[in-house]
Amino acid sequence: MQIFQLQCFLSIAECRSFTEASYQLSISQSSLSKHISKLEDEFQVQLFDRSKRQLALTSAGEDFLIYAKNAFSEYQAIRSRLLEYNSGGAIRIGSVDHMGKVGLTTPIAQFMEKFPEGSIQIDIKKSQSTQVIEWLLLGNTDIAFTAHIKDPVSGVSNFDAYDLSDYYINTLLRDEYHAIVPASHPLASREEIRWEDLADEKLVILDKSNSVNALIRNAFLSRNMNPHIVFECNQVDALLGMAASGFGISFLSSRIASTSYNIKRVRIQDSLTRDTCMIVPRESMLRHKLIYRFVRYIESWYESQGENTV
Repeated sequence: MQIFQLQCFLSIAECRSFTEASYQLSISQSSLSKHISKLEDEFQVQLFDRSKRQLALTSAGEDFLIYAKNAFSEYQAIRSRLLEYNSGGAIRIGSVDHMGKVGLTTPIAQFMEKFPEGSIQIDIKKSQSTQVIEWLLLGNTDIAFTAHIKDPVSGVSNFDAYDLSDYYINTLLRDEYHAIVPASHPLASREEIRWEDLADEKLVILDKSNSVNALIRNAFLSRNMNPHIVFECNQVDALLGMAASGFGISFLSSRIASTSYNIKRVRIQDSLTRDTCMIVPRESMLRHKLIYRFVRYIESWYESQGENTV
């Protein structure tokens, strides 16, 4: 059994799809299938039930998943610890999508350029904001770049379910959610609207895999309104396209909604805020020089850009 075979198995188990896992791992689907076949041949069990419409783990696969997660996590911990003895090292990052739109790709690339080629490794995996936090709490990543979404009126946020008292948190970029309306819509000419102005509008929003979904619903319900949600998905481009075509109004943060679509971003009074945050275990800041240097570099880059504003 090889470490990469474990990684292949875990990726498929997470995605429930060989196709999606092959994209995630940047290998061909046929190569991915061969790695899984070797695992199944070694243990003489079938790990995935391929007969159903939705790929599923077999009973053996469910048991193996527990051990695979632990083994892969232990490998990553050992690898990171031993790399501290080299001049470089490795940093595992969990991040929300749209890294480029919130400016993260540039400082990460510039930081890597300060080291001899190949002396440091930065691994990045992306998901929704809550998943990124969970990876960090489980020790699967060293640093989280995630969105802190908050309703300024109720004070409810997507961080409420987590104890982050032992973590260093820095807000790199402040943003807020806007109503995304067709350019021809009557609300497009307004500089600012209220939530009540959207009471009778058809809404197209990010689905429940994204924590903003519950906060949007809560914003309406707290104002004694039932949101008229007609479509949900996890693709920003799809929502922008639907808004541009006049199918419905969406909610996206100002920076994420930067687009060539024929839409208008309209500010909402008492809107949800979306802060891009960097979260790091305080212990890691003290023990790992490379992580400490990386964190300080990211902070100084955003400060130099004057990015900490809406």
